[in-house]
Amino acid sequence: MRTLPASRLPMLAAIAALTTAPLGSPAATKTATFQVLATMVSDCTIISAPNIDFGTIGVMTANIDASSTLVVACTPGTAYSVALDPGTGAGSTISDRRMASGGGGSLKYQLFRDSMRTQNWGNTIGTDTVGGTGNGGNNAHVIYARVPTQTAPAVGSYASTVTVTINY
Repeated sequence: MRTLPASRLPMLAAIAALTTAPLGSPAATKTATFQVLATMVSDCTIISAPNIDFGTIGVMTANIDASSTLVVACTPGTAYSVALDPGTGAGSTISDRRMASGGGGSLKYQLFRDSMRTQNWGNTIGTDTVGGTGNGGNNAHVIYARVPTQTAPAVGSYASTVTVTINY
């Protein structure tokens, strides 16, 4: 074991005294408070609006049905109404929507609020829209679609873009 020279002992004693001495109390302390704030407002959003695809169609001797589920979310207690416009096919109306082809052809289709496909889904609030009250979570609304029996249009791909609007 090694011994320290006598000249170092006073320095070690001073260090030991400093490390074991009680710390002095602070002269004073002060505190303050603050608030954390937020304001919730009535709000709605469209979570998803999936495509409706009728698939491959040939001669149309019977109605062809499909569906899609539209999902919306609104803050709790917020009344809302979901509207669908006629779509982009030339000559489309709420009751007589049209898909168009690049060659100028037209294929009729319909969008409904009910599974029996008797109530058109349109854009007149209180008449042909679907409504609800927000609960803070997702609310699903099924769009029931139909290509009615009709004379088959020319071969090709047909499409229409429908705009969904949520009013609250």
